[in-house]
Amino acid sequence: MGQQLLMDVFNIIYCLMLRAHIEILRQRVNKLRTNPEDSEKKNYDELVECITQHKIILEYADLMRSLFSITTFIQFIIIGTILGCTLFNLLFFSDFWKGLSLITYIMALVSQTFPFCYTCDQIIDDCDKLALAIFHSNWIGSSRRYKVAVIQFIHFVQQPIAYMAGSIFPISTQTNIQVSKLAFSVLTLIKQMNIADKLLKK
Repeated sequence: MGQQLLMDVFNIIYCLMLRAHIEILRQRVNKLRTNPEDSEKKNYDELVECITQHKIILEYADLMRSLFSITTFIQFIIIGTILGCTLFNLLFFSDFWKGLSLITYIMALVSQTFPFCYTCDQIIDDCDKLALAIFHSNWIGSSRRYKVAVIQFIHFVQQPIAYMAGSIFPISTQTNIQVSKLAFSVLTLIKQMNIADKLLKK
C-alpha cells in the first residue's frame, strides 16, 4: 500500500522540491546589488553563484526526465482507454446507482494525473518569474562584465523547464484535458463498431 502511494506521489514531491529551489534562486536574484557597500567584484561573484545554482537546478530537473516521460505517457494512454470503456459502460449498461459510482470513478481517474500536470505548469510559470526577476534586478550602472553575465543568465532562464510525455506531447493541464478527449475517441470507435448492439442482443 505504501509503495503504491509512493509511486503515485513521488513525481509531485519531486516537482514541489524543484519549485522550492527555483523560488530560493529568485529570492537571491532579487537581492543582487542591493547592498551599496559591496564591491563590484563581490556583486559579480554573487551573480556567478546564482548562475551556478541555476545550472544545478537544471541538472536536478534532468535527473528524472526520462522516467517522467515514459511513466506519464503510459499513464495517459491507460487512463484515456479506461475512461472510454467506463463511459461506454455508463451510457449503455448502467442504472442510477451504478451510474453514480461510475461518475465518481471517472472523476477519480481524471484527477489522478491533474496534480502532476498542474505542478508542471507552475514550474514553467516559475521559470518566467525568475527571468523577470533577473531582468528587473539592479543591474543598471554595473560593469560591462556584469551586464554580459546577466544577459546570458536571462537567455538560459528563458528556456523553461518542461517535461514531455513519451517525447510526444507536453505534460500540462491542457494535455490532461486532451486525455479526456481520447476517452470520447475510444467511445466513438466502440459505437461505430456497434459493440453495444451486439452485446445487448446477447
